[in-house]
Amino acid sequence: MQDHYDRLGLSPGATPAETKAAYHAKLKEFPAHSHPEEFKAVRTAYEILRKAPQAGEDFFAEVPITAELDPVLVDQIRQRAIAAVDVTLEDLIRLTF
Repeated sequence: MQDHYDRLGLSPGATPAETKAAYHAKLKEFPAHSHPEEFKAVRTAYEILRKAPQAGEDFFAEVPITAELDPVLVDQIRQRAIAAVDVTLEDLIRLTF
């Protein structure tokens, strides 16, 4: 990405406004009709830097997930689980032997 900054004549900590100003200055320096390759390179560098995350933004930062559980549904599930596991001692002995 350093190459893109170099192509526009910027330092890596440049603000979006500085990036845009440098881009327009380079477009005046390399017009499309007389310098098509340089024009494409400048345009590509600007597009990449414009879409890149800004300093301070961490793309991989963890975002906490919050969820609320409905107490009524939790209670219903708990009752179903207890009913499915509820075994008498006599049933347990019969199943074991």
